Amino acid sequence: MEAGRNFHYFYEISRIPRGSFHEERIADYIEQFARDRGLEVQRDSLHNLIIKKPGSLGREQEPPLMLQAHTDMVCAKEPWSEHDFTRDPIDIREEDGWLTANGTTLGADDGAGVANILALLDEPDLSHPPLECVFTVQEEDGMGGAKGLDMSGLKSRRMIGLDGIQEGTTIYSASAVRGCKFRGEFPRDSAPAGAMYRLRVSGLTSGHGALMIGAERANAIKVAARLLRRLSQVCGIRLAELRGGGLIHVIPRECAAVFTAEAGLETLREAISDLTRQIRLEYGETDPEMEVTLERAEAEEPFCLTAADTARLETFLCLLPVGAWKRTAGNLAQVEGSFNLSVLRLEGGALACDLVCRSNYPVSIDELWQVAVTYGETFGLRCEVSMDYAGYHVPQDSPLIRLWAEVYERDTGRELGLTYMHSALDAGTICERLGIQDMIVMMPTTLEVHTPRERMNIDSFRRTYGYLKEILARA
Repeated sequence: MEAGRNFHYFYEISRIPRGSFHEERIADYIEQFARDRGLEVQRDSLHNLIIKKPGSLGREQEPPLMLQAHTDMVCAKEPWSEHDFTRDPIDIREEDGWLTANGTTLGADDGAGVANILALLDEPDLSHPPLECVFTVQEEDGMGGAKGLDMSGLKSRRMIGLDGIQEGTTIYSASAVRGCKFRGEFPRDSAPAGAMYRLRVSGLTSGHGALMIGAERANAIKVAARLLRRLSQVCGIRLAELRGGGLIHVIPRECAAVFTAEAGLETLREAISDLTRQIRLEYGETDPEMEVTLERAEAEEPFCLTAADTARLETFLCLLPVGAWKRTAGNLAQVEGSFNLSVLRLEGGALACDLVCRSNYPVSIDELWQVAVTYGETFGLRCEVSMDYAGYHVPQDSPLIRLWAEVYERDTGRELGLTYMHSALDAGTICERLGIQDMIVMMPTTLEVHTPRERMNIDSFRRTYGYLKEILARA
């Protein structure tokens, strides 16, 4: 494989741990990169960076153009992986024309965008207008970087976002997002006589909690809740612990519960055998590797919820809406409103549970939020806003979209794809605050983001960099 500048920088930054809220080392690298090249660089306390580069010869007075990418990545791995995301470099593999990682997320979301910007800044003969390169943090967990970014010094009113999903497309519409954090405290009693058991749901397909929310994939927390509710109805169990999911923007692939029951193991297994078969049938196509196990557990937790509170929590989780809430008439693959129950922790009688609401016009994010709040109040749980950021919608005939369409059609003979995306980008916050209405999004084809199966097409990464250089030359 002939590696260009963008490949060089992708491999370089893949050596640097950069999970959300731990972007200081990648910020160190980018800041030093800028200083080594004599470029103006600003860095804030969150580790957002802005690098400014004057226009190339003869283009110094043109309107500036913003390039934007986020430096953090989702840190997910296979259960067998011993990878430490705080210390270890990503182990990149090349397989059949794709870059992938050894049992972990690859970080092409959005390492590809970061690498492309660094490569462009390092091009000695590139023709370009003045560039304002924005590197945001925490995009994968609340988008706090873009929300905390001081934009007062940014002059750009046109933008290329480098955090997309597929080559040959631009995202003209992205969703608004509001996170609902349910909290509750449950009084606990000493565990009654009887054995402790552990129910585990694992092996689900999972995926991005927005991009794949309409694919009808199973949610491990919801599956576990259905099984636990059946056990409560038949055997009268009492919950001690419940843990599901791990990343707020990912459909949870695992959930485990510890509970006490007077019934024996075989009785409990028989109680859920029919429901387990039914669930496997429901998700046989989307989640063929689903596993449900029920085993004896060590009595690690001497306290548990009352039977009434156990039933209340299980019922809440069973009834809470998850998945596509509203689809576009005439295009059922297009989701306009959705919920993703992504992370749940019940420990020491304290519950923390994340439900992410997403909406594209015409569905109102306020309406979805009120649905979430109503469910919480009905079951005696507090609801807090854990994140809240804007979507965006730019005209489909904006100057940059027209230019991108011309470049793509000339190079490939195909029309540019105009994408409506049921997910949020940092671009929404930036566009809203700066009033930007001329924007495109560019990204090499990258599949299964936010999962250990994430992979990026090698030829697409190479081509996308070429498109970027041509657009900058003509912008």
